Amino acid sequence: MKSPKKDLFDRVVDAYPSLSSKKRRIADLILKDFKKLFLMTAKEIADECGVSEPTVIRFTQDLGFTGYSDFVQHMKSVLRTELTSVERLTKTKHKLKDESTLKRYCENAMYNLENIVTSISDFELKRVARRIYKADQVFVVGYRASATLAYYFGYLLKKIKENVFVDTTISWEIIDLITKCNRPSLMCVFAFPRYPRRTIEIVRFAKQYGIDILGISDNPRSPIITLSDEYVIIDVEGVSFIDPFSHIITFISALVHEITFIDSERAKQLLAKFDEGVKAAREFYTEDGINEELEYKLDSEHLTSLWPQKKVKP
Repeated sequence: MKSPKKDLFDRVVDAYPSLSSKKRRIADLILKDFKKLFLMTAKEIADECGVSEPTVIRFTQDLGFTGYSDFVQHMKSVLRTELTSVERLTKTKHKLKDESTLKRYCENAMYNLENIVTSISDFELKRVARRIYKADQVFVVGYRASATLAYYFGYLLKKIKENVFVDTTISWEIIDLITKCNRPSLMCVFAFPRYPRRTIEIVRFAKQYGIDILGISDNPRSPIITLSDEYVIIDVEGVSFIDPFSHIITFISALVHEITFIDSERAKQLLAKFDEGVKAAREFYTEDGINEELEYKLDSEHLTSLWPQKKVKP
């Protein structure tokens, strides 16, 4: 399968001989600096090349796209993997020029949330949940920015399912577990642009040992999706060096709940064990716990003051 970048260049090169002189100006801009286009509207491209806006739209149709919006979607898939962090920040500044940063990011989050509702069906969510539920052992993997997603999902999944292992660093432990794996296992992999090479490597390694892959990524052309046995596509709209993951967190929460509903009684038992463990370890803050600590300090033979002692001059 061609990469989005190679596909774009092939389209331009193939169409170039039949293009008019004005359309060739646009083609030359793409071949010279295709990243620049991502920061420009159709009108800005037209002004840059000295052509009309309709010429830009017709040019995208000459490349085989249905129109300019189709061309823009293809460019997104190209640039998600090509833009550096600095270029992503430049794009963000470009968008935030005339409005507040908080408003822009909130609007972007709401757009992503609305998109995920329409792009992932209830049937698909249930199918993925059952796939995870049935696996005897589940590996949850994600590196760099996606490590946040993997940790969050793994933390929640451990509350309701046994034999869950989370890896966010490619540790020696996950390598050992994969090589010794002798039960039906599933690896849930989170990977979003720019896709870490280490993620691809661990997926390929796991497949050698017969572990099924559930890929969660943003694009059918993602290197993780192409290696997956089962996958979920979650579009990530908003180009910045800061990854907009709030809607993915929402998806993870819904997925864990869906897994819980498959066998709610078993989930309750495991949740009860979890609660017993954290209570015994005094893991979380409670008013009772604080009161006990204060009583211990005040009743101790060596009284510990709750406030700094003032030094007494001799």
